[in-house]
Amino acid sequence: MKSSNTHRWVLLGIILGFVIGTVINQAHVEEVRQSVLGSDYTDADIHAHGKELSDTLVATVKGTTIGAALHGISRIFMNLLKMIVIPLVFFSLVTGILGMGAGNNVGRIGFRTALWYASTSIFSILTGLLCVNLIAPGEGTNILIPTTARPATPPESFWDVVANMIPSNVFDSAANFDMFGIIVFAILFGVFLVGIPPEKRAGMTNLMETGCEVMMRMTEFVISFAPVGIAALIAFTVATSGPEVFLSLLPFVLTVATALAIHFLAVLPLLTWLITRRNPYRYMSAMSPAILTAFSTASSAGTLAVTMENAQKNGGISNRISSFVLPLGATVNMDGTALFECVTVLFIAQVHAATHPEFLPLTLTAQITVVFLALAVSVGAAGIPHAGLVMMVIILNAVNLPLEYTALVWAVDRVLDMARTMTNVWSDSCGALVIAHTEDELDPSVLYSS
Repeated sequence: MKSSNTHRWVLLGIILGFVIGTVINQAHVEEVRQSVLGSDYTDADIHAHGKELSDTLVATVKGTTIGAALHGISRIFMNLLKMIVIPLVFFSLVTGILGMGAGNNVGRIGFRTALWYASTSIFSILTGLLCVNLIAPGEGTNILIPTTARPATPPESFWDVVANMIPSNVFDSAANFDMFGIIVFAILFGVFLVGIPPEKRAGMTNLMETGCEVMMRMTEFVISFAPVGIAALIAFTVATSGPEVFLSLLPFVLTVATALAIHFLAVLPLLTWLITRRNPYRYMSAMSPAILTAFSTASSAGTLAVTMENAQKNGGISNRISSFVLPLGATVNMDGTALFECVTVLFIAQVHAATHPEFLPLTLTAQITVVFLALAVSVGAAGIPHAGLVMMVIILNAVNLPLEYTALVWAVDRVLDMARTMTNVWSDSCGALVIAHTEDELDPSVLYSS
């Protein structure tokens, strides 16, 4: 399949998957609700038992012939994507560092990359903060969630978080899909490989470059299955979530979607244009296969292979830059997740205040606390399934909100996860373009020749 046509086939797969998933969902959702909640259930019951309903519906759909086939195909596709990630990240990072040469080049590019990722994450959180305060999706609601106390696991200390980034066993990190551990080891390996005499590193350099080339070819092979795999993913997702799940939480969904759209379509393109003076929307079109794959898989790491191939072949970004910036971004740059954390916590605060008059709205100081915690946990959430909901416990504890309110967003989390992952990957892609421009590692003839 030609790369230029990939996005069209992927888009067709998304549409087809949505239609199939909707049909399957409508055939089973009512019987699942009645089996879990009884025949006289209310909207409040659906909110309060969102996770239980979701788990039961998943099991029901898997029990059908079509549902089992969709789940199987989607698992095969995701496993193929994940299979190539670890070796691709390792070979690409080491090769990228070898291409940079001296350590000061690595430090300069690393600093610029970190500055871009930190800046875009802060902008995304502030965008979410502005939207949730202006739209106020939780005010005036009458959603009642049981909030009996339960023990919560306290967040790890700062030093525990830092120590966990350093792998004690790199093979164990690879087996557990610990991207932080792999990246730290690959960067150290590449830096020290550059430091040994050229005659001694020649064999290893050839091995790394050959491994990188093999992984890129394998990536092209896996991507050729993307339309079918993505159609199955979307179909199974819609079948187990339902197209109508947005209705009861529509104000919240629209707030998150609005904030993500502003960051995706305006903030990131504006920042990219200010630095590169190149049309960011032309670049967005070139990166559309990766963006659509991110939307369907809800995994930055799983999309990494597609992102790297598109950046190099469609965007004209050198292997030297894309091999360093994009794997790092897939792990630590989570603009969409940070924005989602901020909006969701403030939405929960509004919902809680609407039904508990004794609870005072979050002050400016508390909202600033949410901003910084959202930035911190968005990094820590990388690679964790349903990362937004898992890491949200830290923020809810910090502002004294009941943890049970996470049940509110279970029903819509999968689709919102897809949207925020798409934003994460677009931010990574913009970062690669910006760094390539500042390092003169962009081939304008590929995308900007006219």
